[in-house]
Amino acid sequence: MIQYDLIIIGSGPGGYISAIRANQLGLHTAIIEKYSKLGGTCLNVGCIPSKSLLYSSKYFFLAKTKHHLHGIIYNSLSLDFKKMMIRKNNIIKKNNEGIKFLMKKNKIDLYQGIASFQTNHILSLIDPKTLKIIKKLQFKYCIIATGSKPSNFNFSSFNIKKRIISSTEALNLKKVPKKLIVIGGGIIGLELSSLYYRLGSSVTIIESMDRLIYNMDISLSEEIKNLFEKDSIKIETSSLIKKIIPNTNEVSVYIKKKNNGKEIKYTGDYCLLSIGRIPYTKDLELKKIGIKKDKKGFIIVNNYFQTSVKNIYAIGDVIGGKMLAHKAEEEGLYVAEYLSGQKPNQLNYNLIPSVIYTYPEVSSVGKTEQEIKQKKIEYQTGIFPIKILGIAKTSESMSGFIKIISHKNTDEILGVHIISNHASDMIMEATVAMEFSASSEDLYRICHPHPTFSEAFKEAALLSFYKKAIHI
Repeated sequence: MIQYDLIIIGSGPGGYISAIRANQLGLHTAIIEKYSKLGGTCLNVGCIPSKSLLYSSKYFFLAKTKHHLHGIIYNSLSLDFKKMMIRKNNIIKKNNEGIKFLMKKNKIDLYQGIASFQTNHILSLIDPKTLKIIKKLQFKYCIIATGSKPSNFNFSSFNIKKRIISSTEALNLKKVPKKLIVIGGGIIGLELSSLYYRLGSSVTIIESMDRLIYNMDISLSEEIKNLFEKDSIKIETSSLIKKIIPNTNEVSVYIKKKNNGKEIKYTGDYCLLSIGRIPYTKDLELKKIGIKKDKKGFIIVNNYFQTSVKNIYAIGDVIGGKMLAHKAEEEGLYVAEYLSGQKPNQLNYNLIPSVIYTYPEVSSVGKTEQEIKQKKIEYQTGIFPIKILGIAKTSESMSGFIKIISHKNTDEILGVHIISNHASDMIMEATVAMEFSASSEDLYRICHPHPTFSEAFKEAALLSFYKKAIHI
């Protein structure tokens, strides 16, 4: 029986990155992956394919709506959706190959199959086709990094032929739908709505809560709703799904408004269910060795990501919290270093940034204004509109703002919320500043390059502690 210091179950961002770090620190490491391709949800049916298509759709959308303002005129403009999908698939393939190369370079053993615990030191490797045990592997430590699935992945009507799809199918459609109904106004719902709107779909978003991206700052919710509606995306908040009826060519969604009880029917080519994700622990046989889960199925861990079985750890989506690839990465790095005798810093979950790749992008880190109010913290805000910036005018990217919230007495930055072109990159200035407990005045005192979108930080910071900005 082959013995390892560490076996990691799952090759997503949390899994493969923790494997590399563990190997660097001297642990004999292996990865077990159920699927034939490495990279998990993020690489194969999540972050990478969605961003590939979002960027492609963005360029097409700008060519249709903005390029003429720059003097760029097309005699004819057309969309080759098949080629767009081929490009996306090629990117996935290259990244798959890249992870395989990293595993080989770092001498990490790969096993393709289903992992199942026999004891807290022995894993069975099961053939996914025959469901027979291929071999058994022994380990000192194990990290469970099996991720999550769409919460509707076992939905009884979950069949693309019946026109009800998840994000996985939405990233692999054969043609652009004329009408798309999206159930769920969270990050995935907004990104896929944005993607297909840019390519020409008529999009309707249905959300049960009273606003979109409910867990983010309310100012972001209001602004993104305004921008989407300006783009003629229909939004129905405070809406309950009564029934979904698919047939061969279309799907009908019946909703009921919470405020007045009004019932409305929407019909589309597809209904995309984007209602969250659930932890994926199928086939692991966690009960056999006593690993505890909470009521929602997430594996329970302590501050060191240790499960109820002391030599087995869990990271990423499978333990809950923000279901983000970079969160899983940080947790994986932490466990690898901890098991190697290092003393890594505890993760500050308040400072894990979130990003939505709409156009303009949305990003956020720290506390929302509503959270700060609930905790009865005295605070001050600075909000600077992007349209005032010189770079906004030159680039024709005028929408959005930067909002800085700081403590009224100490001026320490408590949260930063952005809607802007390049918001996905800009949020790191806020994250670094908050990691070092910077004040809004500290940000103001830093020289920002001109002309850039980051100049909005300087102005919003000045507004936060001084209530005046230079360009307002």
